[in-house]
Amino acid sequence: MNSLQQLLRQFVLFCGVGVINTALGLGVILYLSEIWDMQYVLANACGYSAGLLVGFVLHRKITFKGASDSSRTRAEFLSFIIIFGLAYLVQLGVLVLLVQVLFLYEPAAQILAVGVYTGLNFLGNRHITFQSNMRGQ
Repeated sequence: MNSLQQLLRQFVLFCGVGVINTALGLGVILYLSEIWDMQYVLANACGYSAGLLVGFVLHRKITFKGASDSSRTRAEFLSFIIIFGLAYLVQLGVLVLLVQVLFLYEPAAQILAVGVYTGLNFLGNRHITFQSNMRGQ
């Protein structure tokens, strides 16, 4: 498989895992906020937390499995958490702005904020967390 095919494969897998994480996280968010009437920021934190570990495991086992170096698992997980945290804080700022300033309907704001998070998370993990796994591909 040439490097362009490998890049495309990883991108498709990354997006597939992202769909799973997004569905899981958004499902938790909407369930907690709409069914249990949990405050939207707390529901958002719970939803993103639910997808954190699942996302790391799936990316490590599926997206980048061919290049995975088990000696780097801890460093990658730390990087994954940091990138998650930064992307989460940015999306949370967007969420609060959309709800508190622009008065957007909360579920719609959650969906838009998820898009911001997904883009930042992909870029950070592609270029930082798993970049050493992609050398030589």
